[in-house]
Amino acid sequence: MTYGYIGGDQMGNLVHQPCPYEECSSSDAFSWEQDDQVGHCHSCSRSYPMTGMNQLKIFDWVASDYPLKQRKENVMQREIVSGTYEGIRGISAEVCQLYGIQLQLDADNSPVRYAFKWPNNVKYRGYDEKKFWLKDRSSLDDLFGPDFNSGSSNRLYITEGEFDAASLFEVLGKSFPVKSIPGASISEKFIKKNFEYMNSFKEVIYAGELDDAGAVAAERLYQLFPEKFFFVPMSKHKDANEFLMAGDKDDLMWSAKKPQRFSPDNFYIGDLDIEETIKKENPYSYVPTGHSGLDDKIRGLVKGGLTFVKAPRGGGKTEMVRFFECGLLANDPEVKIGLMHMEEMRSTTYRAMATYELGINVRTKEDAATNGITEDNVIKAAQKIADDRTVVFELRSHDDPMKLLDYVRMAATVYGVDYVFIDHVQRLAYLSQGGADGATSMLTAIGSRMAQLAKELDIGVIFISQVNDDGRTKYAGSLEEEAIICLKLERDTESEDEDVRNTTNFIVDKNRPFSRLGKAGSIYYEPDTTILAEETFNGV
Repeated sequence: MTYGYIGGDQMGNLVHQPCPYEECSSSDAFSWEQDDQVGHCHSCSRSYPMTGMNQLKIFDWVASDYPLKQRKENVMQREIVSGTYEGIRGISAEVCQLYGIQLQLDADNSPVRYAFKWPNNVKYRGYDEKKFWLKDRSSLDDLFGPDFNSGSSNRLYITEGEFDAASLFEVLGKSFPVKSIPGASISEKFIKKNFEYMNSFKEVIYAGELDDAGAVAAERLYQLFPEKFFFVPMSKHKDANEFLMAGDKDDLMWSAKKPQRFSPDNFYIGDLDIEETIKKENPYSYVPTGHSGLDDKIRGLVKGGLTFVKAPRGGGKTEMVRFFECGLLANDPEVKIGLMHMEEMRSTTYRAMATYELGINVRTKEDAATNGITEDNVIKAAQKIADDRTVVFELRSHDDPMKLLDYVRMAATVYGVDYVFIDHVQRLAYLSQGGADGATSMLTAIGSRMAQLAKELDIGVIFISQVNDDGRTKYAGSLEEEAIICLKLERDTESEDEDVRNTTNFIVDKNRPFSRLGKAGSIYYEPDTTILAEETFNGV
């Protein structure tokens, strides 16, 4: 045999031989690739092997001169006749059965594949080749592992891989719940489904390789549980199953029982980071409120920090917030908002939003009936403006006020809200059991941590606050200090002129992003419609 040439490049595994098909009979036009054991004739354009070749007349010498490569049978299509929990990668049969990990065998009792029983699906992995597929086409959005009760332990260990979950459970003496995530790319669907379960544990501990993919998963989990997220440092091996199979389970056990606090990278080299940061980061993004005077001063409600709105009792704080909420929804079809109105029922919130949508007062059943609006139309109007872009959540009287941080994080990470409105902060203080000093201390702690949370998650948090007769903010002075924008509402409630009594003036007291302060126009409360509308401000 002689080596042939293609395009001038010598191919060491390619030879020119006689075509195997009698209909052709070319003596040297057949190019045979010895490594792949496939060929093509440049004379008759036939390939070998090819579909239907058994129906073609082939020379007797083909089998010896052109040996066909023995190709593996598709592991997905191999017949399964039995299964066992024994002998699976160093994991005991008891644990394999508990986790639903089975080695499946063919008629010759040869291993074909592993089967992993997920809550709503079965995942397979080839025994000889690392090939994965699912029984059902639906994606995995559960945690893999036994049904450990929510909060059954102080710790929940998370791995990226079914073998690793079972291995770590084995290594830890079967004393801690261990689950696996579907993969490094943690979906929003997965978060919504599993957040409350994971959050029921005091510590969430990642036990996987912190390579590129693992780091992505760890970063995502850290964003969800920053105060309770830890990781297991891996030394000799990259994952729990490798530790177990190598007989180094004691090393893993000690490492797993003393996890380290996880923190993303917090240090950057200036000249190396400047270009990328400036190109990618917008220091302040915002959505217009719809009020031209305010938007001229502050451009809109800002993300990435706190906005503080203050007014005296009866100054129209809640209604002003409603104006902002409806304005954001109207001015940006993509924006999502979270609402926590602590002194009103959810029906009050939805009816007020329906009022803005309809332009007619439907705040009570009686108001709707008086204005000729059916309850069905009220519901449709509320659904139209709020739809799935509005999330209402509550802080109950028995809740720890600090739980507000968890609620805001959940609203942002699970439900994807861009802004959270909290009306009003004094109500939070009332939930504190430590008197005035305790209330102040608690709001101070909430303020500093909420400011960091808003920056971390790139959301806008709007606090509504009541001020004393002297204009000072009760209990919440620290929140005002943490805010990047402060708005003051002023209204002459004692005026004999009804129009004056119903007009609220905006004053920008603090404007860190854009530095523009002072009067920012007015807004008028229409008694018949109960809707706020902008009053043009003609001053400077």
